[in-house]
Amino acid sequence: MIDYKEIISGLEDARVKNLLEELGADVIEKDDCFILNTICHNADVNEASHKLYYYKNSHMFYCYTECGSLNIFKFLRQYYETRGIEYDWYTDIYQVILNCSLNKTIGNKNRYKSIKDDYILKKDRKELPSYPEGILDCFTKYYPVEWLNDSISKETMDKFNICYSISQNKIIIPHYDVNNRLIGIRGRALNKQDVENFGKYMPVQIEGKWYSHPLSLNLYGLNLNKDNIRRYKSCYIFESEKSVMQVDGWDVPNCAVASCGSNINKFQIDLLMRYCAPTHIVICFDNEEIKGQQKYFQKLWNICKKYSNYCNMSFIYDKEGITKLKDSPSDNGAKTFLKLLEGKVKVR
Repeated sequence: MIDYKEIISGLEDARVKNLLEELGADVIEKDDCFILNTICHNADVNEASHKLYYYKNSHMFYCYTECGSLNIFKFLRQYYETRGIEYDWYTDIYQVILNCSLNKTIGNKNRYKSIKDDYILKKDRKELPSYPEGILDCFTKYYPVEWLNDSISKETMDKFNICYSISQNKIIIPHYDVNNRLIGIRGRALNKQDVENFGKYMPVQIEGKWYSHPLSLNLYGLNLNKDNIRRYKSCYIFESEKSVMQVDGWDVPNCAVASCGSNINKFQIDLLMRYCAPTHIVICFDNEEIKGQQKYFQKLWNICKKYSNYCNMSFIYDKEGITKLKDSPSDNGAKTFLKLLEGKVKVR
């Protein structure tokens, strides 16, 4: 188990300050805190006000304009996601924070280099490293009530090889590449402390080894749903693995995959085109539009526009307010999804 309290309590002020400056912040140091631009939610530093505080005693951030209280794990994750930066949780979050907490020099950028960079450089080999399937035998076959209540059936969990870790209290989600090779293992945390401090999803650790993989170099569910996508010429790209499994229980062909983040990239689109050649891709990301703003609409539009030369691109945008903030289009069942799909925004 990760002792997040020990890691956070061991953060060294000088190393945190160096990290913030490397991230582009203008840091003003006071006796008890750092005051910096609100880079937590502003991708453009010129639009950010100096209303983000890092308090030295508590080792916590507080954004006085939008985000509220953030520990350093949440801060880094939000920093990446605000900018659409693809990151590896272990290397780009956990290891970066650990380096701030231990007596190591954080100025060495190679220390933070994500393992995804190595795969991108060697992309011509087209395969991520794989793990033996037997590694999953250390987990229990159990159907979490949290997912049963979220319309994910036992049959679907069996199909996607979902397991459970008793010691970590996590739903275990194996990730396979398009050729059914086990390339990573993610866990959905059920402990409230883990969710609050690290987030719901993170790589799984077994006997000191992290079973992480570059999420940006794969599409969850493609191994099982590629035949449907090829046959029906359509693909629905969701954010989370859970959405792919929810769709699996509907009385429709499952043409869903998950990007495991709120962005997609050329590598993932190339995967789809190479193995499935869909004529229509629909981006089905979570509802993140704040009332009165157009930032999220524009983000989705830009994603689709970027890849519109591959095939017909569109995205789900809840204009009628039938879903809640942070809801996936799949969370409220097939009927709601089909209604959202009818109103999808086409990008040409």
